[in-house]
Amino acid sequence: MRFLLLLTLTTNAFGAGLGSYVHLVVADSPGPPRNGVRVTYLGTNGYQFEFKGHALLVDPYFSRVDLLSVALGSRIQPNASRINDGLRYLASNPDAILVTHGHFDHLLDVPTIMAKTRARLIASGSSVDLARRAGAASGDAVRPGYVRQIGPWKIRVLPATHDRLFGQVPFDRPAPQAGVPRRAADWICGEPLAFLIEVNGQRIYIDSGGTPAQLPPNECVDLAILGMALPDSRARLAGALERLQPRYILPSHQDDFFRPLSAGFQFGPLTDFARVQRECAQQNRGRLILLNYFRPWMLPKAANPKFQKPNLKTS
Repeated sequence: MRFLLLLTLTTNAFGAGLGSYVHLVVADSPGPPRNGVRVTYLGTNGYQFEFKGHALLVDPYFSRVDLLSVALGSRIQPNASRINDGLRYLASNPDAILVTHGHFDHLLDVPTIMAKTRARLIASGSSVDLARRAGAASGDAVRPGYVRQIGPWKIRVLPATHDRLFGQVPFDRPAPQAGVPRRAADWICGEPLAFLIEVNGQRIYIDSGGTPAQLPPNECVDLAILGMALPDSRARLAGALERLQPRYILPSHQDDFFRPLSAGFQFGPLTDFARVQRECAQQNRGRLILLNYFRPWMLPKAANPKFQKPNLKTS
């Protein structure tokens, strides 16, 4: 409980929004997706990828459980109204939902979204078990090394680690307890996963954070979505960029995930985006960008992803 008490105190500090970094925020003009991969940020580590009528979700989380309920060990549950609001921005029939690990801010809403969209769940065995006990009809339990081809999406499952918060991984138990998960602590981390998604001749790497002990593969990607919520993940940033050589770098899990999405983007109290920005500039491995909630952006396609410099519209 020590880390939750400290987090409660630090969350009272004022967090900045995107205003100071408006020159990094990218978005496209409204309208149907063009012939490319469209990326929409859903908050926390949640994303929707769209291509030619197909959609893929990662870690969709709209409920935004309040911090006090988490800190006190109170019962938490999906917020139906907030989920319905979030679904307005999603494709009606996504092909699958990828989940990086079992914490509530990644998995809590997934069973409800599955029921409403009939999307297929792809996650670790412990996360699939949690989702089933929370009401999901099924799930595809995967491990690092697995590959799934779903519609136009080729999905490679990769190993990952989870950041430590004040010296330990939050809610990290060797095995989930029986019964319906009711408290935040019941939504255990389990085995963290990363994903390499290939579509339209483009590659997107995504994780939710990690430690320098586990770096991404040595493969060039068009877009690297890297969790940056805590010091561990910032410490591994240089190594991750060196391996991925991305054209675009999107720091993820930067916002205060206890604030309702309707309140607008605000950096979390433990994030340090200024450091992330400096590190990206020093490494000079790709173009640093930010996305605002529910503002789609088209990932440009390069003739030679390894060498062509990015050219994007900012707004």
